Amino acid sequence: MKKLTPKPFLKWVGGKRSLLKQLDTNLPEFVKKNEPFIYIEPFLGGGAMFFHLLNNYNIKEVFLNDININLINTYQEIKNNVNDLITELKCLEENYSKINSKEKKKIYYLEKRKLFNVSKNILKKSALLIFLNKTCFNGMYRENSLGKFNVPFGDMKNPKICDKDLLILLNKTFNNATFSSTSFNKKFIKKSNYPIFYYLDPPYRPISDTSSFKDYSSKNNFNDKMQKKLFKFCEKINKNNCFFMQSNSYSNNGFFQDLYKNFNQKELLAPRMIEASGNNREKIKELIIYNYE
Repeated sequence: MKKLTPKPFLKWVGGKRSLLKQLDTNLPEFVKKNEPFIYIEPFLGGGAMFFHLLNNYNIKEVFLNDININLINTYQEIKNNVNDLITELKCLEENYSKINSKEKKKIYYLEKRKLFNVSKNILKKSALLIFLNKTCFNGMYRENSLGKFNVPFGDMKNPKICDKDLLILLNKTFNNATFSSTSFNKKFIKKSNYPIFYYLDPPYRPISDTSSFKDYSSKNNFNDKMQKKLFKFCEKINKNNCFFMQSNSYSNNGFFQDLYKNFNQKELLAPRMIEASGNNREKIKELIIYNYE
């Protein structure tokens, strides 16, 4: 029986699972040599890169952040209140599995989506976030301008809503993790006796009018002004003798190539949905930008 290892518990738009091998090849040498380091990820999302590094390298301390407060609250509930979270999820899973028609499952889903959007109870809201992620269209998280989750029903076949073994494992995994939900450039410049490595996976600059995904959070408006703010943050990381790798879209107009001209850059090929309809998928170019040899 294959041993269970820590891994993402949610499907997340922009997740890096398909790029992990390429990203791994370009990690700093001290990481690849298994030397201890501090890890900081300001745009956490589903955490694929974090779990990859955790399973393969020598992380001493972890700081994980995302502007989506509902997401971070869910990580916190796994860390601090996993048994009650599992109880909530089991109830949702049992009720959902008893429903024997697609239309009735959709009605149940929409009821829980409405409850998620009005609930003030962090435990219940975290359980609902996991439930919605497992049953919504394409595992997306999207908010409207009022901050309401609005992804339609997905009709997933036999979704595993309560992965008890994984959640218990993550509860132990998160012991040394510090979670926060704030702007990417707040509280992240750290000093340590260990090397500090940042992985930055911001909302990508759109490669076309139909490929942008702007509604991850109602607080999110990651336009070119924010991309330039992130560049200043990377400069600050560099000046502090810390290390960073950033993932972003490849710009045909040279936006990132010019902005980060004093840093190292490399093109990667990534499987990506490049049309809003989801019908056009192919490998497209992405960039990684980093400040080490």
